[in-house]
Amino acid sequence: MRQVAVIGLYKAFGTHPVLTGVDLEVPAGSLTAILGPSGSGKTTLLRLLAGFERADVGTISIGDSLVDGPGVYVAPERRRIGYVPQEGSLFPHLTVEANVGFGLAARDRRAGRAASMLEMVGLAGLGPRYPHQLSGGQQQRVALARALAIEPAVVLLDEPFASLDAHLRASVRADVQDIFRRAGTTAVLVTHDQDEALSVADRVAALRDGTIAQYAAPEDLYCRPVDPGLASFVGEANLLEGVLNGAVVKTLLGNLPLDPAAPALGTADQVTVLIRPEHIELAPADHPLAPNALPAPDGAPTADGLPGRVTSYGYHGHDAVLHVQPDRAPDDRTLVVRIIGGPHLPVGSPVTLRARGPVFAWPRD
Repeated sequence: MRQVAVIGLYKAFGTHPVLTGVDLEVPAGSLTAILGPSGSGKTTLLRLLAGFERADVGTISIGDSLVDGPGVYVAPERRRIGYVPQEGSLFPHLTVEANVGFGLAARDRRAGRAASMLEMVGLAGLGPRYPHQLSGGQQQRVALARALAIEPAVVLLDEPFASLDAHLRASVRADVQDIFRRAGTTAVLVTHDQDEALSVADRVAALRDGTIAQYAAPEDLYCRPVDPGLASFVGEANLLEGVLNGAVVKTLLGNLPLDPAAPALGTADQVTVLIRPEHIELAPADHPLAPNALPAPDGAPTADGLPGRVTSYGYHGHDAVLHVQPDRAPDDRTLVVRIIGGPHLPVGSPVTLRARGPVFAWPRD
């Protein structure tokens, strides 16, 4: 187990800057996800960590060893990096066991390390097979076993679940998370999938415009993002205007308590409020919302609910996502609401909305 430290990292290709000052520290034994949209530089960052590219400015350290910096460059094969690419990249002419043992010394191959690694990833007994005889999820586990077989200081994963179908993707990433926990391996995962980053990683680094916009635990990144732009990137977000009065924010959805962890708002009274879709209660207009079990904040009346009409209804099996046009909105905005169960509500159905606090907010520009 080794920690990874990146300080002041810059990288450009020609005149196009990709990374513009990345600082990142991955604790030993943890799994960090690098989350960003296409073109944000996340794969470039991973390739710099692996040694496939050299930094223009800045340093990269693995444990106590500087591997990239002024006058220093350690080649990829000397960094003890395990690398899992997007498609697994197994050798089709080698058996599964030979794939896993490809990078091992002869003595380790004789000691049966490849077989023990296959057992660790849940593929015991499949060593004699060839890659084409395995499912996509099994192939990714073989790639992971190969990366772990060399006892790496760090494992790097480049969107390793992107080619899998939705059900298999969820199953394999849960298995991978469990494998890393048991092995105590330091790992860095690159992904553009918010659900993947939030569900798998110990910490998530949101990469934006060539730098880390926020590096935090998944819950903090989702519930307490540094700005409205990041809130909209990390999941669906309702961003409402609000007026701050002490620890209470007046919004379109009523008076709501302010999250004590919200940034210092100073003398600002005009704020932007974050309300996630699952934090809005919804009921058909002819079925009033149940009394709010949570007491209203001091001086704030309990809201009866905001009337509106459904403009779209999307059923996803495990939940449904609705867009609702409030009757009393100052503009044409719609609110996104996520519900579990409940009746199907056709477009045009009258409904009542109510938000649950506390809410996060930032000073309004």
